[in-house]
Order: sequence, then structure tokens, then C-alpha cells
Amino acid sequence: MRIFGYEIAISRSKPRAPDLPPPPHWVPTHTHKKGGAYRHLYNGILEVDRSAVVIYDDRDGRVWVRPHDEFHDGRFSPLT
Repeated sequence: MRIFGYEIAISRSKPRAPDLPPPPHWVPTHTHKKGGAYRHLYNGILEVDRSAVVIYDDRDGRVWVRPHDEFHDGRFSPLT
């Protein structure tokens, strides 16, 4: 599967960022309270319990998934 120019493979091994620079169009949408810039990609649903999640990435191409409520509880601030 390709997402924003990256080939994404589902694996049970430890995730590793691709050895590629971020695409030139990568623009962060949020910052974390402890630092770091992130781009909100999608809202999703966790299959196991049907809970809402947020899917986002960082400048290095790592893709993260966090519960929706946790993403919106003040840990992340939107950039406007």
C-alpha cells in the first residue's frame, strides 16, 4: 500500500522509518506538548473494539496511531 509516496507494509516486527527524506509537500498540522511536529492523516476505527483512532505521521515518515480522545486531550496543539 502506498500512502503519501511511501510504501507501507504491515508487519509485526519493530517499526522503522524509511531511509527517505520527507516528501517536499510534508506540512505539519499539530505539535506535541513535549515537542515534535506531526501531520494528521486520517481518523480511523480500531478493529478490535471499534474505538476511534487518529492516524498521523512525523517528518521522518513514521506512522503513528493513537486513540482519538488521547490525541485531542491537549497533548497535541493544532497549527493554524
